[in-house]
Amino acid sequence: MSYGWLFDSKRCIECRACEAACKQWNRVDTGWNVRYRPVRVWETGTFPNLRTQALSMACNHCENPLCLKVCPVKAIWRRDDGIVLIDQDRCVGCRFCTKFCPYDAPQFHAGRKKMEKCTMCADRIDQGMQPACAAICPTGALRWGEWNQIAGAGVAQVESFSEPALTRPRIRFVNTPWGTR
Repeated sequence: MSYGWLFDSKRCIECRACEAACKQWNRVDTGWNVRYRPVRVWETGTFPNLRTQALSMACNHCENPLCLKVCPVKAIWRRDDGIVLIDQDRCVGCRFCTKFCPYDAPQFHAGRKKMEKCTMCADRIDQGMQPACAAICPTGALRWGEWNQIAGAGVAQVESFSEPALTRPRIRFVNTPWGTR
């Protein structure tokens, strides 16, 4: 069994509760510009027809994670359930994973000189709970579950999201005005 995300931008109110819950649960240091689940907002259109679109982004725990393949010290690994993790004891902070991740998931922690990223709250999943970000989302914009139930929902790509064919990310998007596939 593997897991994945389902995101509905029409439900996202940009409250950033997912971002805060992630930071709190995972004890992500503040002041180092490390955010495992940033909410990104894009503006599109031309005046007077402007609109914004929010995406709650994190590691997509890809089926074909390029970050894992390029890590020279084999610090990145994939669990049997598809969760991609970084072994902090092995990581040397070379940043290769960041250069090859099309979703900007790995983050360099300058204080530790190591890479960090979303763990999909593997510790919570192991206890039968869902990730903190999905559990806290007040509108249900961000959902999490078994990949075999999510894989057929929505679309694989929206505007401002990298081409998914190479990495096969474990995220789908509820059909939005920007849905392309």
